[in-house]
Amino acid sequence: MHIHPGQGASTHPWRALLASAAPLAALLLSAPSAFAQAPPAASSPPRAAAPAGAEPQPAPYGAPAPYGQQPGYYPPPGYAPPPGYAPPPGYAPPPGYAPPPGYASPAGTYTVGPRIMNYEEGQAVPEGYRVEERARRGLIIGGAVTFGVTYVLSAMVGLVAESADRASGGNGESYMPLYVPLAGPFITIGTAEAKGGGVFVLMVDGLAQVAGAAMFIGGLAAPEKKLVRNDVSLSVKPIVTGDTFGLGVSGSL
Repeated sequence: MHIHPGQGASTHPWRALLASAAPLAALLLSAPSAFAQAPPAASSPPRAAAPAGAEPQPAPYGAPAPYGQQPGYYPPPGYAPPPGYAPPPGYAPPPGYAPPPGYASPAGTYTVGPRIMNYEEGQAVPEGYRVEERARRGLIIGGAVTFGVTYVLSAMVGLVAESADRASGGNGESYMPLYVPLAGPFITIGTAEAKGGGVFVLMVDGLAQVAGAAMFIGGLAAPEKKLVRNDVSLSVKPIVTGDTFGLGVSGSL
């Protein structure tokens, strides 16, 4: 039996197809292993951890600042600084800011507040302040102005009225009581025999002088209590001696 060349290939065509597909299958099977053995891509080296207690470094130019360091940032309500914390030099709290409840300044330091504050009886004295009695300047100034203005006007009216009375042939004694403070206008009602509008004007003048004097004396006799910062000392006290009556001011800033 003789077999001619090509007879087997024509008889079994699948053998030729398998022989041609074997190299392609070997190539596909070797590709995953080649990718699996590829070295990993180089990555950036890990950053070293900052030592404990080190201050945070400022962000580079153009980068956003870390949380808590942005301009205008203030602690949230209820935040309390850690023990031993002190604000940096030159730091000033924003207007209207008050420390949270329970916060206490480090020993030996205190927040600089107003030089003088109002004080109510029984109120706790803040750190860095003391209670001091001071004359009521509002009453003193208001009383002095009221009494001074009304008395000067009364004396000027008395001078003009006296001069007019003397020019008309009188002695002018009826209007001389206007030179007397406080009681002068009331006395003049009787000496000048004032009627109608004259009585009203003299009554208002006398009452205004009495009210001004009462305010002035009350401001001196009934001092008020104030909270004064320890680095400020200023007091106004009346000085009354045998032949002297006035105010004494002493203090330091």
